[in-house]
Amino acid sequence: MRLKEVISKLEEIKNKGFVPSLRHGSTGIGYTFETLFGVEENNIPIPDIGGRVEIKTIRKDSQSLITLFTFNRGVWQVKQKEFVSKYGYVDEKGRIALKNTIFYGRSISQGLSLELDEKANVIHLVDVNTNDIIATWDIYVIVGKFMSKLSRLLVVFADRKREDGKEFFHYNEAYLLIDPSARNFIKAFKEALIGIDIRMHIKENGAVRNRGTAFRIKEKDLIHLYEDKRRLI
Repeated sequence: MRLKEVISKLEEIKNKGFVPSLRHGSTGIGYTFETLFGVEENNIPIPDIGGRVEIKTIRKDSQSLITLFTFNRGVWQVKQKEFVSKYGYVDEKGRIALKNTIFYGRSISQGLSLELDEKANVIHLVDVNTNDIIATWDIYVIVGKFMSKLSRLLVVFADRKREDGKEFFHYNEAYLLIDPSARNFIKAFKEALIGIDIRMHIKENGAVRNRGTAFRIKEKDLIHLYEDKRRLI
């Protein structure tokens, strides 16, 4: 499919106005759009812009965080079990756990915060009381991971409404996002648009279950990570 055809199809969907969701729940917006667009997967080939493009549909009023990627390898400066034992709490299942999202410039109740060392190009997770470094991420490694995963993105925004308990969408704004950059990633991180999600607990056998330390951002803020932003409708 050429870019011109993509734009034509987007205009056609926009002109339909509000359409009923074809599926209940949070995935309805994506499933409905993909059905209207005529694709079975959430990505499409657009040869004239260089390859396959992932489709992301977003409710305009959404405050949801999405995971850009997870990255744990070699980052921990302390043993993970010691970390969870020291900073964790008893969760609803009676386990020692730590589940929280941390943003730059804001410490959380467990006394943890993020620091950015732009000279060394690293992000540190630190104890605000002792200044101990708990974990360290190399900026260029994590940005490279992001760039390889979401190098091209078609973002479609929709207004929504409810009538008689049913959700309706109006897909009326779309952007083609190309060339995510380290500069924009760092800027978004410093503006607290990107957070690091800690999701860990200690299992019954004493081992640590780490579901993957995730870098997360609000859906609607994805657009800020890209150098090339083309509005299509």
